[in-house]
Amino acid sequence: MLICNPYEIVIEGITQKGKRFRPSDWAERLCGVLASFDQGHRLSYHQWVRPILVDNIRCVTIDRKLEQISPEMFHFLMDFAHDNDLHILDCKSFLEEHNEQKQIALEDAVRQTQDKPVTSKPPQSSPKTIIPSDTQIRELAPAEIDTAFAALHSIHPNIRDINQFQDLVHIQQAEGYRLLGIFEEGKHNAVAVCGFRICTNFAFGRYMNIDDLVSANPSMQYDYLGQLLTATQEIAQATYCTSIQICTRQQQKLNDLYLDHHFISNGEHFSYVVKTVS
Repeated sequence: MLICNPYEIVIEGITQKGKRFRPSDWAERLCGVLASFDQGHRLSYHQWVRPILVDNIRCVTIDRKLEQISPEMFHFLMDFAHDNDLHILDCKSFLEEHNEQKQIALEDAVRQTQDKPVTSKPPQSSPKTIIPSDTQIRELAPAEIDTAFAALHSIHPNIRDINQFQDLVHIQQAEGYRLLGIFEEGKHNAVAVCGFRICTNFAFGRYMNIDDLVSANPSMQYDYLGQLLTATQEIAQATYCTSIQICTRQQQKLNDLYLDHHFISNGEHFSYVVKTVS
């Protein structure tokens, strides 16, 4: 799941009365106020205001820098939230609230399972890897891109050093390139990274292309990369992409991972059909 960054404020698409805010594309419309067209004539959201989808609830995250750089726009966004009675939380409170809700839902599910009579012995399943609870997945801000260098260098050894890496990322970011990273507590560098961009062409319409997907932790590769794929699927859905495309020429060992996340193989490419949100 894609979550907020520590320096962001979150406007959640839930009213104080607990009702889901409408219309369904309100977050994209609000972020569109600061959006602009890049050099490729593609609409790109502002680096400080972006829509996210959390537990199927649309939200908007706002970098606190916006209050200093453009107080008028910041107050416009806050007034929008207040006028529509929406939840406004800092990132930490937002995460704590959602983790608490998940824990309650999990306890309810366990309780319901325990209340059901056992009619037969459940089938044995192979043990699953437990993902550390102190990991975080988030989109990398411009100042954080160096944390992705170690992981991406393992699949792009042609990158000479961190300076060249930063230059290449900046060039790609101007073309819509974005980075997701998974961070373990106490580690500066991302332990898994996904690089993607949202594109439009005649063949696919509006779609997401995953350029890079790599884990620097081999023992957790399947689990971490699975989290990143789930996050990209949520982003694609929230940004009205019709599909996700991946070229697997360089990383054929991940084919089983793509299939498990409902991608369809087409030679050296995998495609995922994005579900429509009403």
